[in-house]
Amino acid sequence: MANAQPVGFWSYTHRDDQLDGGRIVRLSERIANAFEIITSEPLEIFLDKKSIEWGDAWRLRLDSALTGTTFLIPIITPKFLGSQECRREVIKFSGHAASLGLDELLLPIHYVNVPQLTEGPENQPADEVVELIARRQWVDWRDLRLEDEDSPGYRQAVHKLALRLSEIIETVPAEMSVKVPAPNQTAEEPPGFIEIMAEMEEALPAWMDTVQKFAGIIALIGEETKWATGEMATSDSRGGGFAGRMRVTEELATRLVDPVEKVDALGSKYWAELAAIDPGVIGIIRQVAKDDLSAEDKQTARDFFKEIKELAAVTRETTGHLQEFSDNVGQASLGSRRLRPQFKTIQAAVQKVIDGQTIINEWSRLAEDVDLGDDEQS
Repeated sequence: MANAQPVGFWSYTHRDDQLDGGRIVRLSERIANAFEIITSEPLEIFLDKKSIEWGDAWRLRLDSALTGTTFLIPIITPKFLGSQECRREVIKFSGHAASLGLDELLLPIHYVNVPQLTEGPENQPADEVVELIARRQWVDWRDLRLEDEDSPGYRQAVHKLALRLSEIIETVPAEMSVKVPAPNQTAEEPPGFIEIMAEMEEALPAWMDTVQKFAGIIALIGEETKWATGEMATSDSRGGGFAGRMRVTEELATRLVDPVEKVDALGSKYWAELAAIDPGVIGIIRQVAKDDLSAEDKQTARDFFKEIKELAAVTRETTGHLQEFSDNVGQASLGSRRLRPQFKTIQAAVQKVIDGQTIINEWSRLAEDVDLGDDEQS
């Protein structure tokens, strides 16, 4: 076994635990007890993410580079996916784990049925956090959660899960460093540190441009919905009734077809690019913090980190407005079955940008903690 004490971060919504009579918290305790019986070592599970202990342990484990003794165990339910805090935990941990080749450390438990996880998105927009979870070997607890906690079947399942944790600790590879391949990389000429950083610096303005385009289309959608509100008010004043409202709704749905398609494509593109490069960027920042760099490489790293922080500042302001817009769209979708699919697509696209902000914020946080000395160009 690894020398570090095994630690699990139990990611769940408190409301789910309340609705299920405290069974989610009790499950964590049973797994920890079973783990200790199997291995003779305690498994410390952090439950209260609002506590100082959770926050300190979370940052310490991420910042010191995850080892095969740190797990994130998300309890997947519809409410979990609706919690921005829970989504952030999955996204952050996934990026750090992938940067070290330790994907097994994210161990989701499918607790209450989420159709997208087992049946695909079907007629609803894809959820990128569901996709992150689906790529892991998640544990199916949907039927087990209805079993008596002292039943043989339930106890056997707890034992198997604890055994799986112990096996992961025994078999995961040692810490691995992942580098970002340059697009034109060849086996004979692998990119150096400066080449990799240059590729990243080129990508950052493109991401900022995508966010600005996204915000522009969202503004257009807002103008269209504002137009519809005015048209409905005019129709009502003329005694148009529900027939008048339906006419406006149909016209709005037609006017939204193009901007909704564009915002969906931009949101998917933005998330896909960020998620793909996330492990590599984390790896680069970790490498910069550990390596004894030349003066030239240090200046390259300073410039790169400055770009990251500027990107985070700009996109953070934008995503704040997008969250408010998404909330309003969610309320509006309740009033029209005709518009509901389009509004769901808009919300899913906005969610991708908001989740992308989690990735950028983590880069900025990590870069902020790296000491590269004084800026030679200042």
